[in-house]
Amino acid sequence: MKNILFVLTIAVLFVFFSSVSGCTDTPAENLTASELGSRFLEKADNIRDYTSEYYSDSDGQVIFDWKYPAEYRLEYVNKTNVAPGSLLCMNLTTAVSYDAGENVYIVQPEISDLPQNDYQAMVREIVRDCDFSVTGTMKEDGRMLYGIEVITEPWSDKYTTYKSSKIQAWIDPKSGLAWNITTFSQLDTVIHTIRYERIETNTGIPESRFSFDPPPGSNPHCGCAGWNALPEGIDPETIDPALMPGCRNCTEALMNSPVGGFNGRRFLVSTYSYEGADYKFVPDPAPSASVNYTFYSRNMSPGNVSYNIYHVAALYDTKPLPMPENLSVTIEPNEFKAEPGEEYTSVVTARLLPESRIPDNLWLYIHADVEGAPDAITDDWVRVAVDDGTPLSGAALYRFYRSTGGYCERLLVVPRGGSGHAQFYIGTGELETGIVTMNLTRMPCEMDHMPRGDDEWPSLPEGIHISVNPDRFLARSFANYYLDMSFSVDPSVEPGDYCFSAQFRTPTSEIGLAPFTLRVTE
Repeated sequence: MKNILFVLTIAVLFVFFSSVSGCTDTPAENLTASELGSRFLEKADNIRDYTSEYYSDSDGQVIFDWKYPAEYRLEYVNKTNVAPGSLLCMNLTTAVSYDAGENVYIVQPEISDLPQNDYQAMVREIVRDCDFSVTGTMKEDGRMLYGIEVITEPWSDKYTTYKSSKIQAWIDPKSGLAWNITTFSQLDTVIHTIRYERIETNTGIPESRFSFDPPPGSNPHCGCAGWNALPEGIDPETIDPALMPGCRNCTEALMNSPVGGFNGRRFLVSTYSYEGADYKFVPDPAPSASVNYTFYSRNMSPGNVSYNIYHVAALYDTKPLPMPENLSVTIEPNEFKAEPGEEYTSVVTARLLPESRIPDNLWLYIHADVEGAPDAITDDWVRVAVDDGTPLSGAALYRFYRSTGGYCERLLVVPRGGSGHAQFYIGTGELETGIVTMNLTRMPCEMDHMPRGDDEWPSLPEGIHISVNPDRFLARSFANYYLDMSFSVDPSVEPGDYCFSAQFRTPTSEIGLAPFTLRVTE
């Protein structure tokens, strides 16, 4: 009887301790790398989509979605210096990056580094190559994970877009998913760590998830320059609405209203000259310099025009400051009667007392009162500087406040037999009142060498018709212009990418931008 009780006691204790310690769970199998890889890939290859959330030491908290064959969506949740809600998405025809902080987006042919955030694909490639070792097992959230490690010393970019020497991951062969991933440089220095918090597979993610629907109030990013913004402290109410930095609907007014603006060479007062065969340095007894201000009356009724010019603190400022005592500024003529359809040029002259200086880049502001034309756009700003012969004196006049431009969409998708439009932005800078031209020329979508001979540039295929409106127009300084690029595609055109370069010329600059992609689909 005692023996029976002893046996029963041992049995009860065995069951008890087995339950407490978890020994009833399926233990980890001692799998070889080949066996582990086969089981993992059998599941992984059946994943057609997944939605996930992971933490990366480089990107912070991220929501990442993928759909077969190559659709991606990445949303930043709390990355440093990136506004929450900023995202990148790419489907089979279009890629978009969206900055939630600025509420602007960029439409482009692709985002080449977006797929690198598909760490599941990276691990699948490692497992498929079967060049890894199994480092151990661990239980996490009910999953039995197997540690794998691949060595790529001394370094390699086979699995990463950067140079790495080792990659470690914990994988689940029952689901075909990787959960924790670490990449290393030489000497076992950690480069990146990725820890998944959630992964859901084969949920039938809709195509709309990988398409971008612009949020209310958002705008395409058109390559605006950093200076083209209202400086801090400037009251927007003092700026002509048509000249407001970043204005996206001012082109029509700028094209049709009476306008005026500065033009000519840089407003640089030289206090010296060179004389004789030995170029002797001689002080100028009456240093001065001039620029032009031109008024275009367009369709205004006959009326008087009068000018006032002031010293101000900065671009877009309209609050007068005292003019330096050693500087005088005049404009001739400063008053005249304007007739419709004419242009009138006055000369603005700055005179400096000999052997004196003024603050670098002193700003001048001009305002015109135009009788009977309340819509006239005449305010303008220009810098005046002194060249006294010292190194780089006055050089800043040639470096800042230049024209800028860019595609508002870098990609346009048009089906065969269809048509479409995209915008191009031109922002004029200082002294840029005058004629602006813009045109598109065909270029290779991939530039593998430069310079290229004339016979190396592709011609425009028959069946693709392009136009720019307007392609030539009168512009004024410090203004924003949005041009329409129109494309139509005949049914005979082969599907594929056709790339173009934009060239535009302003009174002071000539700029080429590339590429713009026309993507023709079936």
